[in-house]
Amino acid sequence: MRSIELDDFSRVVLIGPPKLRFDGEFIAFRAGRADLNKNMYDYRIWSMKLGERPIPITEGPRDGDPSWEPQGKRFIFIRKSDSEDELVMFTPNGEKLVVFRWKNGISRAEWASERIAVAALNEGDKEEDVKVIKTIPFWKNGKGWTYWYVSRLYGIDLNTGEKWPISPDGMYIKDFMPSPDGKKVAFLSLKDKSKPLDVSLFISSMDGSNRYEIGPGNWFLQSVNWGNNGRVLGIVGHDRRRGLATNEHLYETSIDNWRPEDKSPMNRSLGNSLNSDVRGGSDQRPKWMNGKWYFTIHDGTSVHLYANDGNLVQLINEDVSIEGFDAKAGRIVLNLMRIDKPAEIYELADRLIKLTDLNGGFNKRVKLPKPNRFSFLASDGVKIEGFILRPDDGEPPFPTVLYIHGGPATAFGYAFMHELYLLRDRGYAVIFTNPRGSEGYGEEFRDIRKHYGERDYQDLMEAVDEVIGMGLADPDRLAVMGGSYGGFMANWIIGHTDRFKAAITMRSISDWISDYGTTDIGFFFNPEHIGGTPWENFQVYWEKSPITYVDKVKTPTLIIHSLDDYRCWLSQALELFTALKSRGIDTELVLFPEEDHDLSRKGKPKHRIIRLEKIIEWLDNHLKSK
Repeated sequence: MRSIELDDFSRVVLIGPPKLRFDGEFIAFRAGRADLNKNMYDYRIWSMKLGERPIPITEGPRDGDPSWEPQGKRFIFIRKSDSEDELVMFTPNGEKLVVFRWKNGISRAEWASERIAVAALNEGDKEEDVKVIKTIPFWKNGKGWTYWYVSRLYGIDLNTGEKWPISPDGMYIKDFMPSPDGKKVAFLSLKDKSKPLDVSLFISSMDGSNRYEIGPGNWFLQSVNWGNNGRVLGIVGHDRRRGLATNEHLYETSIDNWRPEDKSPMNRSLGNSLNSDVRGGSDQRPKWMNGKWYFTIHDGTSVHLYANDGNLVQLINEDVSIEGFDAKAGRIVLNLMRIDKPAEIYELADRLIKLTDLNGGFNKRVKLPKPNRFSFLASDGVKIEGFILRPDDGEPPFPTVLYIHGGPATAFGYAFMHELYLLRDRGYAVIFTNPRGSEGYGEEFRDIRKHYGERDYQDLMEAVDEVIGMGLADPDRLAVMGGSYGGFMANWIIGHTDRFKAAITMRSISDWISDYGTTDIGFFFNPEHIGGTPWENFQVYWEKSPITYVDKVKTPTLIIHSLDDYRCWLSQALELFTALKSRGIDTELVLFPEEDHDLSRKGKPKHRIIRLEKIIEWLDNHLKSK
């Protein structure tokens, strides 16, 4: 077996969530890989009869989101291109019929009945030259300028291509799902895009003539589905009692009025917030089957499947990351990954039965040892979990990288990350851990609002001390790196300690004040996580900004940023680079054009390789050179 290589992320098959046909006999799913020659991703729809081998059935390269015909054998899928999106019908004899085209983009489509699909369409008049902006947010990471459009719900006749509006003009659709009989559709929407935490729940007839709202309109809701043959709804979200640190639970409510009943009564959130750089898609929407709700819960370093028929039951006890699942006709299928293996599709019966082996060749060729899991009690007595990847060659203590995740409400766990193995195989021990602020450990653990750089910083430093105490990490050859919140924390660390000989900060935040008005989430995220607005609470914004402590920085720092990153905008990198450079600190700024906040996960394949090369070069120069 060989060591992992820079471009091995392009050899991993990226597998999306499986979708079951009504009879449970077939599944359809999206799968693809990074194409280095074309510098893009090639995704196609695959299908398989359960028990047989999967085959690709569309040509790609940007096909996805299959939705089966209710009680039928056809499905629709979305084919994306630079000029327009197409809604395509796939028939059992292999025909692919384009039934609808939309230039501004189709967010999602679901087959609702024999002749009708519903879709969220982006509509508006895009201004190619002078821009007249009247709303916030004015741009969105991964989409660019968004002030000019709203996402609206439509019905579409699959025979004629005729469309008609279902949701009111001016609302922004977050999620939707047609009823089991195809006569209604439930949808979540923002009445005011400038208030993205106030989400409204509506139910409408499919022709849009009869529509009513249920719910208070001020909950933070994420997804909706139907249960009990269309008599109830399952809503994922929370009441914001603890702001964005509140657990996202599954609430069941009547379709007539808002009576939410918690169906996931654990101090954990639904969904999957584990980090991975080889993810092919996710579907964490709760499903109803045979009198039960099925859903995923993020618990520590794993994401498990649960059911609730009156009692909460955990269905999978292995250390895995469930990426998506479906439940129909008494069958459950999942795509899941492990910490040392990319995703495959499984069926859950009395045990997990592996249905695909698309990454089997990769697993056989590349040496991927399981990281060592460790835990320790922080100085305030709270248990902190993490992992260590140690290199094969050489004797400890090793040159060591502390890798900090983003979020902060994400986590490291049993999901595969190519980048961490690459660092290991270049001779570095890698510490990746879940400090305070991480998802998967309950609300109190996750809630670091207004306390960034405090207990989370201590947890990370104590994790490094723990691994040094094990004799694995060389205290004289330490580096710190991270992206997004992890980039903020890397910036914070180098302003508060000189123990690291190198730092790499990616898509980071250095100045909360400028971040407030320049990013797609700053105007609502920062008031909650830092406190108030900059003009109301300037001193705290300044004290919590890493740029404030730049006069104390001595650590050589590599700054990596994308020019189209609207989550943590370019100004954050430029401010930090200028400040460090003006002080004579060994600093380098690497900017990637036509990339956004997701460069490390979804960026152009050649840019991803350059990014990894720059990271290895910086670490080698500062931790290995004499």
